[in-house]
Amino acid sequence: MKRVALYVAGLIVGLPLTLLVLGGIYQLAAAALDRSAYPMAGELVTVDGVDLHLHCYGEANAGPTIVLLTGMGSLSSAWQPVMDGLAATHHVCTYDRDGTGWSSDSGKPRDALVAVSRLRDLAANNGFRGPYILVGHSYGGVVARIFADTYPQLTGGIVLVDSAHQDMGQRFPEEAQVAFADLLSSFGLVEKLNYTGIPRAFSLMAPAVDGLEGEALAASMSRLNTVEHMRGSAAEAEGWERSASRARQVTTFGEMPMYVLVASDWPEFMVPSWLEMQSELAALSSNNRIDVVEGANHSQIAMDKRYAPRVVAAIRHVADQAARTN
Repeated sequence: MKRVALYVAGLIVGLPLTLLVLGGIYQLAAAALDRSAYPMAGELVTVDGVDLHLHCYGEANAGPTIVLLTGMGSLSSAWQPVMDGLAATHHVCTYDRDGTGWSSDSGKPRDALVAVSRLRDLAANNGFRGPYILVGHSYGGVVARIFADTYPQLTGGIVLVDSAHQDMGQRFPEEAQVAFADLLSSFGLVEKLNYTGIPRAFSLMAPAVDGLEGEALAASMSRLNTVEHMRGSAAEAEGWERSASRARQVTTFGEMPMYVLVASDWPEFMVPSWLEMQSELAALSSNNRIDVVEGANHSQIAMDKRYAPRVVAAIRHVADQAARTN
């Protein structure tokens, strides 16, 4: 009886360990295959000691450069439908921030202030034509606003695509405040889970790229399922309060052209506070326009080809206005 009990105990302990080992092997093998199947679309450029993945379309002399800024945890490949809509007429660039996507990891703390400093150098050293049109989705909208406030002479206009608001963690309904705090901590959890292959096996990160299709979807998932990307995303999440604090210092953009796109598909109890915060962002400029994109959720508004024409139209509107005022 004692021998049977020891055997059962061994199974209880050994089976989970075996599954973890097998999951780890699966993760390593699948990640290696992904690196071969989905190489970066652009090139690596060194900024402040970090190799950043930069991806540009169009002619560098085709008006001001459109700079697409990703959300926290997102990747440059998520902008593909919007890039496709702009490439024939504009110079459009996107990139992966420190430690995310196909970029290397500095290992240092990071926040939107660090991102702004690196974006300035990235643009100055890689043929961006100013003043830039900044397009920020989610957390990328925070980066865009801080950049425009820090370097107004380099900024021709701003498009916010369902942008994060610096006070949303305090102004959402209580249930959503808890969910936002959980979201910030979830990047670190997924980083650890990615060692086991569980997120990859069950496509747990698919909602983060809702709306993407084909090669852009496959490439994005290949990086979302890596330890490295989630480690970089977790580092950005840890810097959220520093980013939000600096964003609170942004009070006006004067008459700078600004277009705010808002996703309609939020939980009903969150909609009033979200619309109020988006209206406040639009009011940072006296030359603003705000539109609600019906049917789009927070991811789809930036990534889904159904809504890409709305984003492209907003960018063209701001770029045209900036051209008339510069």
